[in-house]
Amino acid sequence: MSPIKPYSFTFLIPLLLLAAFLDLHTVSAQSRVTIHAAESASGSMIDGEFVRRILGNVFLSTDNLSLRSDSVYQYVDRSLLMAFNAEIETGNEMIWADTLYHDMNREFSRLRGRVIIQAENYTVFSDSIDVDHEEEMAIFDVPVRFEDDKGVLIAENGLYFQAADSAIFRGNVQLSDSTQYLEADSLFMNRSKELYELFGRVYADDFEDNVRFAGHYLYADSSGYRLLRGDAWLMEVNESESDTTHLFADVIELLETDTASFMDASLNVRIWTPGFAAVADTAAYRDDTEQFILRASPILWQKNMQLTGPYIEAFMKNEEIDFLRSYTRPIVVQEDSLTGRLHQMTGDTLHAYFDEGSIQKISVFNNAEIIFHQRDENDEPDGLIELISLGRSTMQFLDGELDFFKAEENIEGSWLPEDPANISRKLENFQWNPDQKPEKPVPKVPRLSPVTDSIPFPPPIRYVTYLVSIQKNDEL
Repeated sequence: MSPIKPYSFTFLIPLLLLAAFLDLHTVSAQSRVTIHAAESASGSMIDGEFVRRILGNVFLSTDNLSLRSDSVYQYVDRSLLMAFNAEIETGNEMIWADTLYHDMNREFSRLRGRVIIQAENYTVFSDSIDVDHEEEMAIFDVPVRFEDDKGVLIAENGLYFQAADSAIFRGNVQLSDSTQYLEADSLFMNRSKELYELFGRVYADDFEDNVRFAGHYLYADSSGYRLLRGDAWLMEVNESESDTTHLFADVIELLETDTASFMDASLNVRIWTPGFAAVADTAAYRDDTEQFILRASPILWQKNMQLTGPYIEAFMKNEEIDFLRSYTRPIVVQEDSLTGRLHQMTGDTLHAYFDEGSIQKISVFNNAEIIFHQRDENDEPDGLIELISLGRSTMQFLDGELDFFKAEENIEGSWLPEDPANISRKLENFQWNPDQKPEKPVPKVPRLSPVTDSIPFPPPIRYVTYLVSIQKNDEL
């Protein structure tokens, strides 16, 4: 299993094309309004203010939109238009609301109660939407739901800025489609630049790549760059769902190019897989060469073996470690599975060879030092051998256990008999830290309830009638 694999996270962000909605300011005091149908129309003074009242199955239009409503009130002195149980058609969108307030002087609209905006590519549901036409800004101050052909976005409130093509959503933001799920406390997006930032309690599940991730902050842009920061976590499950890889770090960076993908993790890096575990200050991985690198006092554990060195570089094959090397003056320590004694080997440079994830051979080059604990015919401890060699020395393993060793140049060594005084002998750079080995983590899970298909309120009758008419037209 790959210890750390770059991912190209895509983001479901519904198309916030509210341009036509923002053009409601064309219903101004100077607009030409045609009344096509109404049960009555009259004018009267209310609290000293002249009000035009158009009542009963109202249908009126301007050059840019048409409006159907139970009733429309125009407060002439304040240039205020009020419509109740309204259905608005702009040419690009259909809009429904229990109440529409449109201030023609301030160019400000308020939609209240079961607001639905439907365009060709998306639908918006909310109980309250304000539109500042002069600033080209839409304000969602209560929960809002966006749907498009890809999925759903839900948030407790938000802002959309048309000129910058940007939006901010806050409060239990959720994005869900058939391929992925994301949640966060807030989201900033610039759709035209394909730039997205998620803040606070970020969690995501990529169903296609079988990967989950979490952190306090996530950044993504169109270049293929991703930044996950703040108690960052990645979990990968292999295709058979038999193996799981966990990566923890303060910062995780991902970059996907046309030819390769890269991952860099830094600060408090921890890796856990069924085959091995590791800690380091930094880790890097690239998928085209299946190479990962651990730096700054890394430690790698593989079964009953620990490798410690300033630099560890490993190459994967069939999702298992195939070869690794480490320098300068790394040390490998292996606990004997029967006696518990600690075999030790160090040198200027170390190479380790694996077969399907099982250690086969370790070679150290230059200034090699070895401590090898022996067993007798009954597999009981039987002293140890200490060896120094200026050249190459090799440890061979059988079924993952140290079997024998050999040295090739300027060899000095001694055999020490079984004695309590010899049991704890250690090389100068000895390290054995099983207490630092990462344990199998408990996978993180979403904190919010799943996104459902339900809209947040009973739909207005006019909206239901519209859907029925669309269905009938499709059946013809």
